[in-house]
Amino acid sequence: MIKTDNNESSLKRVKTEFILKLLSEYSDSEHCLNSNAILKYLNEQGIKCARKSVYDDIKALNAFGYDISHGQTYNDGYFLAERRFETSEIRLMVDAVSSAPFITEKKTAELTEKLLSFLSYYQRNNMRSQISQKNRIKLSNEQIYYVIDELNRAINEKKRVEFDYYKYQIENNKPKLKKQKHFTISPYAMVWANDKYYLVGNYDKYDNLSNYRIDRIKMMNITDIDARPFSQVCEYKESFDASDYAKKNIMMYNGEECELELICENDLLDVIIDRFGSDAVFVNKMKNRFYIKTSVFISQGLVDWLLPYCDRISIVSPARLKALIEEKARNTLSAIAKREK
Repeated sequence: MIKTDNNESSLKRVKTEFILKLLSEYSDSEHCLNSNAILKYLNEQGIKCARKSVYDDIKALNAFGYDISHGQTYNDGYFLAERRFETSEIRLMVDAVSSAPFITEKKTAELTEKLLSFLSYYQRNNMRSQISQKNRIKLSNEQIYYVIDELNRAINEKKRVEFDYYKYQIENNKPKLKKQKHFTISPYAMVWANDKYYLVGNYDKYDNLSNYRIDRIKMMNITDIDARPFSQVCEYKESFDASDYAKKNIMMYNGEECELELICENDLLDVIIDRFGSDAVFVNKMKNRFYIKTSVFISQGLVDWLLPYCDRISIVSPARLKALIEEKARNTLSAIAKREK
């Protein structure tokens, strides 16, 4: 029960807020609340008022920008017609959170409940019956929120960060995260790629960019040392283009940037667009095949990505990439032959 002073304007403001809260929580297009239900709720909160004042409050809320509509007739009651997020938007975000391996089970559940709170009671229950978060691949670093928040601050403040970096090792027949190294990094961007979240930065010892999985970072601190300008270690000068960087880094492996030219069979068009985007150079001059030209980093990640498609892709350039793929194929066949002996 709410306690208010005797000031009339204060009471009216609180009453309007409670009406909005009730409509947000328990109304939608299929569940309207009439004036009797609203008056009963207000009475339970210790607020007594006339029916007409409820209508006045709803008019005031509409004037303030809240879309409160009524059912087919005024007797059906009212409902909040427009919310901050539509149910389809909430569903997309809940599914994204559920699918992200780097968000732990605990934090997935917490974030899901926060997202569902934007819906009505009935919409939440309907959506809960459809989503499943069991048996998802989830990692165990509960420091992930803290790390993301601190990295965001360090990037904005252009300060170096230091952290412990972990990798999995098998211990007592189970994989466990074990500390591998302590890094001091100039952070430039956070990139979500391949269902993983990466920090892109410069390791003090080298003049290039490197990637670090954020779910493997623990005990992170922002230092007082200014970050090294990214213009000293990469092509970006005015701003760090995280989208461009992720597109060029196949499987987030670093390498030397070059022009990639391929001739692909037409049934690979969706695969190529998913990987390189639709803004690459496409030419469709050949029967059943097309040509693509784009910029990438030549790396082991690109080799591993291309290898399964080599029966339907011809590499025009660079020649070095052909050699790397041929070497990978030979090594793979040799390893298989040795295991079969």
